[in-house]
Amino acid sequence: MTTTRIGKMGHEGRIRDLRAMVERDPLNVNRRFMLAAALEAAGKMEEAVRELATAVEKGRRNLGVAHCNYAAALMKAGRPEEALRHFDQAIEVDPGNASFYLSNKAHALSQLGLEEKAKAIYEQVLRSKDISKETQRIVVKKMSELGNSKKK
Repeated sequence: MTTTRIGKMGHEGRIRDLRAMVERDPLNVNRRFMLAAALEAAGKMEEAVRELATAVEKGRRNLGVAHCNYAAALMKAGRPEEALRHFDQAIEVDPGNASFYLSNKAHALSQLGLEEKAKAIYEQVLRSKDISKETQRIVVKKMSELGNSKKK
C-alpha cells in the first residue's frame, strides 16, 4: 500500500484495509502495529490500545516491540501503571534490546514527574555495553532535557 493510495483513501479506508490484512494473518504483529498506528492517527486511541493489547496477547515474534508499543499507547491513554509493567515485560522477553526499552521506560517516568527515577535509568542505559548509537543519542538528549527542566 503506497502513501499516495493511503492519502486518497483517508483514515477510514486505511483502517478498513488494515483490518482485512489482520483478519487474513491474525498473528502478524507488524500488521497489528500498522493498524494501531492508523487508529491512533484517526483519533481512535482506545481502539489502538486494544489492537496493541491483542498484538501482545497473540504475537509470537517481536514481542518486546509489541510490549513497548503497547506501553507507549497506554501512556497516551493515561494508564501509566499498566504502561510501566509492559516496559518491564518488553525487557524480560527481549533482553537483547533492553537499553531501548529502558530508555522508553525512563521517558515515561519523566512524563509522570518521576525525574530522579528516570535519570537513574538513563544513567544505567548509558553504562550498558549493548547500547546503540541512536539510543545513546536519545538518552543523552533526554537527560539534558531533564537537567534543563529542573533549572526552570
